Amino acid sequence: MRDNLQPGRQFGPLRPSGSRMPKAIPAISYLRTPDSLPAAPIYAVFGDEEWLRRRALRTLTESLTRRGLDVRRIHDLESAAPLLDELRSPNMFGGALAMVVVNHRQGPRHEASTRFKEEFAAYIEKPSRSNVLVFDAATWQRNLTVPKRVEERFPTVCAEEIKPWDHGSWEQLAQMQAAEHGISLDREAVSALRDAVAGSLSRAEMEISKLALLSKGKKVTAPDVAFACGYEGTDVTFALCDAILTGDSKTALRHAAKMAGKAETGSILSLLGLLRLQVATLGRVALNLSRGMAGQEALAAGAPRAREAVKSGLLRTAKKVNRQALAGALGVLLAADEDVKSANPDPAALLISVVTRLLECLGCAKPEVPAVRS
Repeated sequence: MRDNLQPGRQFGPLRPSGSRMPKAIPAISYLRTPDSLPAAPIYAVFGDEEWLRRRALRTLTESLTRRGLDVRRIHDLESAAPLLDELRSPNMFGGALAMVVVNHRQGPRHEASTRFKEEFAAYIEKPSRSNVLVFDAATWQRNLTVPKRVEERFPTVCAEEIKPWDHGSWEQLAQMQAAEHGISLDREAVSALRDAVAGSLSRAEMEISKLALLSKGKKVTAPDVAFACGYEGTDVTFALCDAILTGDSKTALRHAAKMAGKAETGSILSLLGLLRLQVATLGRVALNLSRGMAGQEALAAGAPRAREAVKSGLLRTAKKVNRQALAGALGVLLAADEDVKSANPDPAALLISVVTRLLECLGCAKPEVPAVRS
């Protein structure tokens, strides 16, 4: 791959004001050829298709990381001056920096490129020769000063929303997601998946990770999608928690799919709190077992309110987990809680992601489906 983004290299003469960069690169094209972006001190990744924008941004930051840049993400910029001063200053004791600024309007609070228009406009005229500024632009009004000047002078990637009739692009991205899990989708499976997730690529990604756990072969068919991705919308919150505690991955994933159809931010926060309590209960039982307690004694001390129907499964799971697995599970829940409060994710996609990752952390999926692919 051509090394376009070497840290510390001179980016070459910048385009003078008034000269124009080529049009923004479509995100799908960029994902096909990630080395297509020229070296530059400023990039912007913007567009209405959230999953596509996130994937393009991840590809860009991974490229920068592989080339030795220290990538830092700035979620809520309170003042642009310290950030831009750091970008302008050469690092005396480390490599080059790549600062990713989240550019997102929330309610009456304007995005960073508007709040700090003057500071960013001045930086665009004379950017760093070694450090990199990246706009992760969920909000990007292209006629305003900063977006307009960035697009005129620096490389940008546009994640346009996939049109409802553009089945080819949607299938290509779904197959890209599936390939990362070591599976592929036949044409009927792609159509069934698109219907099941109402065209949402974020939800498709979560469903594909679930299909990778549940499908028996590497080729996923429409019946596999129908089995794994049904949305009934019934309230199975406590049944979901029981399935996770008892290590029943198939039941847990099916319940998560049912809940995803009506998932909302408030309900996700409540579920995360409930799941934290369940993981804490599992940890107490596992700790008691590690201290030499018998099974029923460990349950009585660690989970006195556990129902008879789940006690045997809870014990099985507690015998498998260790401190690292429990810490990983709590980390999944804390990260999801932070995402809900700061990043405004798709609730349905987040729910499926949390359940899938919890099952992986707690080792629940492997006994049920030996051919787990990651």
